[in-house]
Amino acid sequence: MWNNIGHKIKTLAKVICWIGIVLSVLSGIVLIAGGSTVRSYGYTYNTGNTVLAGILVIVLGVLGSWLGSLTMYGFGELVERAMNIDDKLSARKPE
Repeated sequence: MWNNIGHKIKTLAKVICWIGIVLSVLSGIVLIAGGSTVRSYGYTYNTGNTVLAGILVIVLGVLGSWLGSLTMYGFGELVERAMNIDDKLSARKPE
């Protein structure tokens, strides 16, 4: 379970990034589709605010997911490289 933890952290970062991207896009589409027209008492109103909010959710959500995953992926890379350095140093240890 704890072997090769750097690779597992990097894989988790990728999975979380893709889940965040998909959820951001779906949420933005729901906002755009649901808020593009509002019907009330027989009148139809066009609300551009929810369309703008949907676009912002998509753009900022995708960007936030990507930036967050970069941090986690970088940490996994550091752990992986530190383990490689430790393996090389322990192999060169004189007896």
